[in-house]
Amino acid sequence: MNYINKKNSTKHLIIVLYALAGVLLCFSILTFLYQYIAAVGSFRGVVSAFGNNRILTALWLSLTSAFIVAILSILLGVPLAYFFAMKDFPGKAIIETLAVDVPQTFPPIAEGMIFLLMFGKDSPLHINLAFTFTALVIAKLFICAPFVVSFTARRFREIKQSGINLTARSLGANPFQVFMTIFLPLGLKDIGAGVALCWSRAMGELGGSLLFAGVIIGKTEIIPTFIATQANTLTVEALAATILVTTASTIALISFKRLSNK
Repeated sequence: MNYINKKNSTKHLIIVLYALAGVLLCFSILTFLYQYIAAVGSFRGVVSAFGNNRILTALWLSLTSAFIVAILSILLGVPLAYFFAMKDFPGKAIIETLAVDVPQTFPPIAEGMIFLLMFGKDSPLHINLAFTFTALVIAKLFICAPFVVSFTARRFREIKQSGINLTARSLGANPFQVFMTIFLPLGLKDIGAGVALCWSRAMGELGGSLLFAGVIIGKTEIIPTFIATQANTLTVEALAATILVTTASTIALISFKRLSNK
C-alpha cells in the first residue's frame, strides 16, 4: 500500500513539474508568436510597411553593423578564447569574468554612457566617434563578442583536456600549426554557435547604440532604435520592424542549429 501511495505521489510530482515547465514554454512561445497574431488585424498595413524606405535603411544598417561585429568577433574573439583556454596566470578568473561574463550582463545604457565618456566630444583620447556608424559597431561589439569567446573557450578547454594537442606537438607540430589543424577544425561548430548568437544579439542591441550612436535617420538609426522611437504610438511601422528583426534573428539561429546537427 505504501509503495502504491509513493508511486502515485511521484506521478503527481512529475505532473506538477511538467505543468510548471509548460507554463514557461507557453509563455515564451506565445510572446514570440503574438507579433504575428497582432499583425493579422492590420495585415495590409504591415506588408506595405515592409517597403518603407526608413525601415529598409534601418534594416540595412542593422544587418551591416551586425555582420561587421560578427566578423570582428571571430578575428578577435577566437584568439582571445585560445589565450584563455591555454594560459594560466594570476588573476585569470577575474580578467576572464570582466572580459566575457560582465559584458553579457552589462546594463546597455551604462555601456552607452561609458562610450560617450571615452569616445564622445569630451573624450580624453581626443577621439569623437559619437553618433557615427562606427559607434554602432563599437556598442554592439562590446556586448556581442563575448558570446564567441565564451563558446569557443569552452570547446578549446575540452580539446586541451583531451591531450590531442600534446600528441600533435610531440609529432613535431608547432603551436600555430596545432591551433590551425586541431583547435579550429574541432572547435568549428562551437565557434559557429557563438557567432550565431553574437549576430542575433547584435541585431537586437538597443541601449548602447541608442545612447552612443544616437538615432540619426539614414546614418545610425537601426531597427531596434526605430522601434523604440515608434513604440509610444504603436505604429504599424513599429510592428513591421519588430517582425523583421525577430524573424531574421530566429531564422539565423534555427538555420545554424540545423547545419550544426548534420
